[in-house]
Order: sequence, then C-alpha cells, then structure tokens
Amino acid sequence: MNKFFLADITTKIGSGATPIGGQSAYCNNGISLIRSQNVLDFKFSSKGLAFINDEQAEKLNFVSVEKNDVLLNITGDSIARTCLVPENILPARVNQHVSIIRCKEFVDSRYVHYYLQYLKSHLLQICGVGGTRNALTKEALSKLEIVFQDNPEIIAKVLSTLDTKIELNNRINKELEAMAKTLYDYWFVQFDFPDANGKPYKSSGGKMVYNEELKREIPEGWEVKRISDLLNVVTGKEDANFANDNGQYPFFTCSEEIYYCNKYAFDGKAILIAGNGNLNVKLYEGKFNAYQRTYVLIANDIKYYSMIFYTVQNQLKRLSNSSAGSIIKFITKGDVDNIQLVLPVSGHDELFNKLNAITKLIEKNKKQTQHLIQLRDFLLPMLMNGQVSVK
Repeated sequence: MNKFFLADITTKIGSGATPIGGQSAYCNNGISLIRSQNVLDFKFSSKGLAFINDEQAEKLNFVSVEKNDVLLNITGDSIARTCLVPENILPARVNQHVSIIRCKEFVDSRYVHYYLQYLKSHLLQICGVGGTRNALTKEALSKLEIVFQDNPEIIAKVLSTLDTKIELNNRINKELEAMAKTLYDYWFVQFDFPDANGKPYKSSGGKMVYNEELKREIPEGWEVKRISDLLNVVTGKEDANFANDNGQYPFFTCSEEIYYCNKYAFDGKAILIAGNGNLNVKLYEGKFNAYQRTYVLIANDIKYYSMIFYTVQNQLKRLSNSSAGSIIKFITKGDVDNIQLVLPVSGHDELFNKLNAITKLIEKNKKQTQHLIQLRDFLLPMLMNGQVSVK
C-alpha cells in the first residue's frame, strides 16, 4: 500500500474555459466542448455535447483533453462527478466547470478515477469550505491523498470490466428499443404487419376501412380501444419524502432517477408514466412503490403489455404539447385513460408476442445492469480501503 498526493502522480490538474461568445460560439459539429452535464458518475454522456470550430478550439489549446484523462466536475449541482474521457469524442476541450486530471505514465488513470469516486463524500464535504459557492479548487484537489492498494491495475480492471458490461448492456438495449419502436410503428401505426402471405398488409392491398373516431383508415377486423378499456389507471400514494437511502424496493417518481423505499404497493409487470416534468414512460416488473404524480398501468391481458407501452410512448409528445401546464408540463389521469389504441378484434397474436419478446430481452438486460451496478458500488469502497484484495 502506497500513499500519494494527487499532485505527485499527475502532470495536470486544471479546469477549462468558456469559448469567446459563450453558447453563440457552438457549432453543429467540430471540436468537442465538454461541459459538466456530460460528466456523470462512472460514465460520460454525449447528450448535449457541444462543439466549437477550429479557431475557437485553438484559443483553448491549454485545456485540451487527452486519452486516459480523468474528468471531474468542480462546480455546481453536479460537483464531484467523475469519469474517464471516451476516445471517440476526442479531440476535445473542457469548460470552466470541469477539471482535467492527467496522470503520469506510471499511474493507471482508471484507478485514480475509481478512487475519486470512493472519495466523493469527502469531496462534497470540502467543496464548500471557505466560499459561498460550492467549488473544488486546484489547491484542494492537489492535496487529495490517493491510496494505492496492492495490485491497483487489477483492481481497476475488475471495476472497469463491470462498467464495460454495464455500458454494453445499455448499448444493446438502445438498439433493441429502436428495433421495437420500428416494429410498433410499422405494424400498429402504418398497418404494414405481415399478412397471410408474409407481405406488408397495407402496402400489399390489404382491405382498409374508414374509422369515424380516428378520422383515418384502419385494417378491416381491427377496432379502436382506449387505455381505460384494457386496464385501470392508478396513481402512487406517496410523497417525495417516502424515499430513503437503505430501501429495498424501487420508488418511482417523475424524475428519471430511481429511488428506493421500505414498502411496496404494486407487484407485477407495470407501465409507469411520470405525470409531470418530462412525462417519461418506463417498464418495470416486480415489487415497487410510486409517487403521487406517477401513473401506474398494469395490463389485465399481458399480451398487450408492450403494445400499450409503445402506444403510450408514441402519444406522450402529443399530450405534452397540449398539456395544461404552462411552465411544468403535466398530464391528467383522464389524458392517460383516453389514449387510443388500434387493435385486431381477434388473431394476430404473433405481432404481440414478437413485440413482447424484444421487451423481455430489454427488461432482462436492465435487471442484469442493475445487479452489476449494485455489485460495483458494493466492491468499490472495499477494494479502495483494503477490506478486499485481488490477485
């Protein structure tokens, strides 16, 4: 076991800068400009990644990002989040809210990244010292003590292998979700599901009939149903304070983040809709609880499970655009009850089965990912404080 100050094992600890002109300098493509919103715990997010042109980038050469650099958020609500920079977004620069931590050649930057994650509670304690705004200064970071346990490269490999599998599962699910959405649109919106000869129904001349309610044609033998015809829409009963740090059951709120609680109110396959905010929709199977503004849909006939989910997803944008909330978007139980679905009166079970099969794979990957995250979070402090060793 060896101890070093961060300054002793790095060649650079420094934050970036804002390009001249601020956001007006951003381009649709060019050199990546990393901001705090891109730096998440354990992973980098390309969502909202900004770009600047070569001229602006040249003026920020002193904050260039290199392969294996550790990125650390040093101000704002996301302070102390850290990740390794992915190679696929290089070349890149960072703005003033993100610090580059560049390790010396003999140091495994993955280990330093994980050790900073281990120190997160400490970083959150020291970031407010001596100022009115939370910030991690270069001086404070330089004095951080990094403890190298035996076999740091193997420790880093164990943890990074878990993170690699988590990221792989997320990428696979993204592809599966895109596939499922395409099939849903093809079969239940465009009505080009396979006919008796395996050809696309509508495009191949399948009989269509005009539906007065929808003001459009639908396949013969199909009908319009509402969510309320297929299941009961209920809401959660708990307020935001119901969550706790040690709960065993997922507690779903209108945030995309999953919290936990000690009691469950629902059990089974469910579709959950955030009643306000971003109006996101998700699938979950098992015991859980829900916030007061979360709508819970549990299908009476499991055959329709995935079809209802993708229909709800498809309708959420329309609902949010017409929602009553002028600042925070929200939808009512009536909005959800009245979501319309077009379903075959009988037959076509293979359409539902294939859609459900993809959803089942997605759910399986999500459960495995959650287990991997829990394993990583369990191992991290034990590996970093020497309670567990690896060889």
